[in-house]
Amino acid sequence: MKEQGIWKPSDESIKTLEKMKHTVNPYVDTVKKQIPFEVPKLPQSESLSSLIKQSWNAGVMATFAFLANLPNKVEDWKTGGMQTITKNPDMKKFLDSFSSKNAPQSK
Repeated sequence: MKEQGIWKPSDESIKTLEKMKHTVNPYVDTVKKQIPFEVPKLPQSESLSSLIKQSWNAGVMATFAFLANLPNKVEDWKTGGMQTITKNPDMKKFLDSFSSKNAPQSK
């Protein structure tokens, strides 16, 4: 794929896309004739490039939003998990056994 220009600068990638469309077009016409419904046209190179950029940017923004909120989410999950665990009397007793061992001894 790299040799064909897919991962090269965008102007070369667009040329490769146009070349692929030109090569595939006769086969697409043959298949279209065999399909009983209308197949929508492929987007133009410029709009396809724009769609890819928008999708990429949305994915990047969602990833960084997730990473930015991760510390708060982990804290919420920890707090909620501990509250759920301590509601169980057996677990509360088990956890309390550790805190009583670490508590300072009174003389």
